[in-house]
Amino acid sequence: MVVGIITEYNPFHNGHRYQIEEIRKRIKNASIVVLMSGNFTQRGEPAILDKFSRAKLAVQGGCDLVLELPFVNAVRSAQDFACGGVNILKKIGIVDILAFGAEINSPEMLKKAANTINTDNFNKILHEKLNEGFSYANSICQTLSEITGIPKKILRLPNVILAIEYLRAINSTNIIPLLIPRIGAEHNDIKLHSKISSAKSIREAIYLKNSVWSDIFQTIDDKTAKILQKTELPMIENLFRPIITKIICSNNEELKEIYGMNEGLENKIISAAHSTNNLNEFIDSIVSQRYTRTRIQRLLLHFLIGLKKTHIEEFNDTCYARILAFNQKGRELIRLMKKSTNIPIITKITQHINSQAIYNNQNLDVYQKILSFDILSTDIYSILKQKVNLGLDFIHSPKFI
Repeated sequence: MVVGIITEYNPFHNGHRYQIEEIRKRIKNASIVVLMSGNFTQRGEPAILDKFSRAKLAVQGGCDLVLELPFVNAVRSAQDFACGGVNILKKIGIVDILAFGAEINSPEMLKKAANTINTDNFNKILHEKLNEGFSYANSICQTLSEITGIPKKILRLPNVILAIEYLRAINSTNIIPLLIPRIGAEHNDIKLHSKISSAKSIREAIYLKNSVWSDIFQTIDDKTAKILQKTELPMIENLFRPIITKIICSNNEELKEIYGMNEGLENKIISAAHSTNNLNEFIDSIVSQRYTRTRIQRLLLHFLIGLKKTHIEEFNDTCYARILAFNQKGRELIRLMKKSTNIPIITKITQHINSQAIYNNQNLDVYQKILSFDILSTDIYSILKQKVNLGLDFIHSPKFI
């Protein structure tokens, strides 16, 4: 049986290792294929380690094959993140089961919520909430709670929302869901715990220069700890000047074309550019009841990279499988994948696109256009560090572990 996981591993920690161990306990001789975000996460933030390092650590941590979840799927809402990931796992043709975590151990409750979202009554109430000025995520939470009776505090849990979206996405496929309840710290817990801590608490501890590494070591394996200690951390604040520069060189109509730019939001962004001095202030001045910080962070990345509404329409369900890392069992999965899918399987980028083509994407196939955003996002990630190193996608080959 082949089990798929859609994840970020930001960074890989003991909770992730627990999930993998549980999969292998429940499914004998399971092969595990991971679809992992690239250099930016679903929240619109840079991953603490680059995608090549995280993929290698994932295989060393027990996965067999790591594929990249493209930027155009990864830096999106929970619904789009889940749909994009499931679409790729479905199209590679080898995945039998989708494993995912949640803060509750109730598959029935999650299925009830997933089925409710697809009803006309849900959509009617949802639009009423949106018209009242609530954010999309908050509107979904309130609507689900009203219809199903599930407490809002449960529906607001990040992994619960994703679990519901995974169930919705696999509903039209032959992929079977496997819920593995989270143990230890909750997703947004900012306190380090002795064995299993949230990825957020680990990241925040690492960014704090006065953190005690011995405490962090208890939550991650030695290989992850070693690379985190010696790697320069990406600083999201370094995006402020590029974003401001691009804003003052754009007009309203150009801003309106960006994916996620709605309801005059471009005016707030232009105003913020002229009245703030750093990225945190800039984002805070745009955030509102309707537009959450996460949504604004994603929007700014879409703007910086040039992801337009027309791109999303064009890309639809086009996808590919880009291999980042694998072991011996993963090599067998790749062989099976080549027999079972007709989507491009990417090992060497240069066989599919060259460094000049991404600047003239009118002549590219749809999948190449999607791939070009992965390449650009890697370059943007590079400028978050002191030494800018462009073109890394063209020199990194999949790692055999």
